[in-house]
Amino acid sequence: MSLKHLGPGSVMPPLQKGKLRLYSMVFCPYAQRARLVLAAKNIPFEVVNIKLKVKPEWYLKVNPLGQVPCLHFDDGRTLPESLLVSEYLDDTYPENKLIPTDPYKKAIQRLLIDSVTKVTGPFYKFLFGDSAAGPDILNGLDYYEQKLDNDYFGGDKPTFVDYMIWPWFERLEYLKQYKGLDLNENRHQKLFSYFERMKKVPAVKATIIPAATFDKFFKSYASEEPDYDCGIVQ
Repeated sequence: MSLKHLGPGSVMPPLQKGKLRLYSMVFCPYAQRARLVLAAKNIPFEVVNIKLKVKPEWYLKVNPLGQVPCLHFDDGRTLPESLLVSEYLDDTYPENKLIPTDPYKKAIQRLLIDSVTKVTGPFYKFLFGDSAAGPDILNGLDYYEQKLDNDYFGGDKPTFVDYMIWPWFERLEYLKQYKGLDLNENRHQKLFSYFERMKKVPAVKATIIPAATFDKFFKSYASEEPDYDCGIVQ
């Protein structure tokens, strides 16, 4: 990721014919979902990063929700929301399908994706100072420990469900190192092995952010304009 985040006073980069654009923010886990799918499927795209606390005026015209991710097509159409964007990409680019075609397997994956709120709810409470939410994160991880019966949640290789839940699992290392989350490898042995396997997946390696960079960003988050570009190589 090398493009600086755009804020107020910036001009929307012109759309390029035949080029798919993703509006993103480097530290946003929802945007990372889309980047993981794009990387996993080797889909050509360009990224435009957005300062979410101080958005460009033009971005609210492109996406009134003001969120990321959002796809922008060369004909002016847009598509927001991480799951919608990720599902669209998998449907539109059929090579290396990530979503199972079997209806039951697809439903089970969706259940696992929806259940990530067992982790994300207490995750954000803990992130912003509620240490009492730590045990709730671990309880959420218990659920996934019980559900993991293969190398990946999608089977013997990463599939859609793995990429949709990974961004929050990746950030647990930051909570452990810099926020004091008491992760216990003995309690979640299967998950810890899964984390190490996921870190070696090419799409994950292409989007992963070191815990130290997360720490630098979140230390700046309380300010009016966080350091969105920290850790980005220009």
